[in-house]
Amino acid sequence: MPELKANFRGLNTTVYPDRLPSGQADVALNVQVKAGDLQKRPGFAEFEADVTGAADGVLNLFLVPFADGDTYIVAKMDNRELWQRKVGPTDAGSFTQITTSFSHDSSDRGWGFMWADNFHYIDRAGVSRWNPDVNSGTAYRGGQGRPGTGPLIASAAGGEKEGRYHVHAALRNSVTREEGVITAAQTGSGMPLECRVANDTGGIAISNWTAIKAADTEFDADEVVFYCTLGNSEMHNNAESFSYRAYVDVIAKKTQTSVGLNKADHVLDATQICKNSGGIPPGAQFGAYNGVQAFYGGLYNRANASLTTSQAGDDDDLVYTAIQPGTAGNAITVQYSTSEGVSADSESSTVTGVAIVVQIHATSTADQVKTAINASSDTTALVTVADKAENDGTGVVGTMGATNLTGGTAAGNALVGSRIDFSIPNYPCMVPSITNYTIGGDAKTFFPKPWIGSIPFGIPGTINCIAAGGGVTLVFTPISTYKLNSGSDGRAWPLLVSETVGCAGPGAAIGTPQGIYVLGHGKFSRIGRDGLLEISFNRIETTLAEIPVAQQSDANLAHFAHENEIWMAVTQSGETVAQRLLIYDYRENEFVIYEPTCLGASEAITCMVELKLPNAAPTMLFGTDAGKIFKLDTSVFQDDGTGYACQWRGYFGQERIQFDQRLEAAKIHTGANCEGNVTISLRPMRTGGETITQTTHTLGKNNLVEKISAELDVIDANLFQIEFSSLSSVSSQWKIRDLVLSIDRTDKK
Repeated sequence: MPELKANFRGLNTTVYPDRLPSGQADVALNVQVKAGDLQKRPGFAEFEADVTGAADGVLNLFLVPFADGDTYIVAKMDNRELWQRKVGPTDAGSFTQITTSFSHDSSDRGWGFMWADNFHYIDRAGVSRWNPDVNSGTAYRGGQGRPGTGPLIASAAGGEKEGRYHVHAALRNSVTREEGVITAAQTGSGMPLECRVANDTGGIAISNWTAIKAADTEFDADEVVFYCTLGNSEMHNNAESFSYRAYVDVIAKKTQTSVGLNKADHVLDATQICKNSGGIPPGAQFGAYNGVQAFYGGLYNRANASLTTSQAGDDDDLVYTAIQPGTAGNAITVQYSTSEGVSADSESSTVTGVAIVVQIHATSTADQVKTAINASSDTTALVTVADKAENDGTGVVGTMGATNLTGGTAAGNALVGSRIDFSIPNYPCMVPSITNYTIGGDAKTFFPKPWIGSIPFGIPGTINCIAAGGGVTLVFTPISTYKLNSGSDGRAWPLLVSETVGCAGPGAAIGTPQGIYVLGHGKFSRIGRDGLLEISFNRIETTLAEIPVAQQSDANLAHFAHENEIWMAVTQSGETVAQRLLIYDYRENEFVIYEPTCLGASEAITCMVELKLPNAAPTMLFGTDAGKIFKLDTSVFQDDGTGYACQWRGYFGQERIQFDQRLEAAKIHTGANCEGNVTISLRPMRTGGETITQTTHTLGKNNLVEKISAELDVIDANLFQIEFSSLSSVSSQWKIRDLVLSIDRTDKK
């Protein structure tokens, strides 16, 4: 009698059973299929009961290994904080808050990468840079800031260069070689400083380099680099020379304070030009670092500070808005002051630092104030002015004390859904961007070298994810995929990969050495150098279609490299939170489903990460919105003390489905713990779809071959459905090594 040795396979919920390969399943719940064996999955044990102690939700988890061998798990929490737990070489056993220089966003899961032995966490609020052994464990802000204090300069002997100059300073890290953008202007009575006036020898001395650094302690710069704009003419009058070609001076770094301009134009032309390509990287909801460049997406424009006046009369209120977005605009003040000699139509505006004073007459109108503001280049470099809504500017204004603009934010408030920013090669926190400067009475725009690190996508849809892996970097929208290419100088540009495969949300793509796996709307694919493979096609499309539309963007993916698996946390049909794990084994090319029973009724799986330590087998962690973290534990087969049922249901006999067949016997090679714990159910099936009685048998042997024959209903069929299951009360792992079916053709008798 012919025998069929069946291999157990994973899920296929799309194709009809009579068209599936033998051994394929339409149910594979809380089981594993490994090398043809079928077994109960391991359980989940509690790794952390409450990260912060206040039931704050976990938004993301990161494995953070440092060069000294210490390894940490960093958790991003929905209270805007980062928390860390040392897990190697020894486990600290609990989490501790990381002190940051600013608060992160409360809803972004964010993203992160390791560079220069620092962990970088990014969300829309900005970048935190952390090493537990640096700065007493307090995180720096990522990148290098624009110094808030300019150089304090004075004439010094030793220079021979005539002209009028501006001196700038930039923060620099001597280890990473990162550099920030230059300051706007020096401080002091002479701006700019004139050198060699009336043939007196002179240079420039800088006395406050330590103050420049001390004013920006949220960055990890340990040097200050001084640049000087090269004057475009030799002048001895009050005209200012601005070429905005900033050159590094001979004395550039550290504690040197005497900057002697003793080089001729042609020599300065050969020295290092300020590229201004650094600065603070943008806050970004998602992004990726591919080992060479970082790409920032989900960009939010920072809010501009503003002031709306509240005068006593009608049609006399104005709105002042800071030119530059961010918190710096909050320092700007506007004051209306009366002064002798000022008449109507002779109003004036002056600026001292960032304090704007408008000199008015008792009969000055709001329109005349606007005229005065717009007539001053110093003022227009700081603010714009417009009538308040429902005001026409004809009303008479009164005096107003110095009043700050407010509302400028470091974090963004308006999503720019069609743009990404990118870093220069090998410096993931240096993102070249246009910077505006005001020096003296001149306002200039400085374009970074060699390019502006930004790509405006003219595409349908909003960019919602960036991922890197397998030699490719991809940008996703909900319906499309683009590959990012970079030239030899690092300038990036997009190429369309697919107009039909997209990404469900910020956490729904994961990079691996094989390529990037992405969960889209009804599709699961891998994209690498070899192209796009839609893995879900004719496999699990039905399962993916069951994910509620409103919860598809909540899906999050992780790579369990040790087991060659991609984990996907998704929401089941009829539910509102992610409590199902869809597991794809890319070595076996099979899918199964885990449904952890350790979750509360409305507790969601929000993030996952592989925990890898040198002296332990890797495992998986997942975090929840209740502040808990669970660990896959191969030594337990309950979920935090709660049992779970297992079920695998597959189909056999497809090879001869065109014939009438009869299942005469089934031989099950059992592993451990099958006796009394595992039930096998067998049902003959006909192509006509008749309902036929199912035969059920509880296995009675461990590590032996158990034969079933007498219990079988000997009925002709075309296909056979076989199910293995166990109840939630079974607390040990069981395994079925293989299944041999004795199937005879009855149409020959």
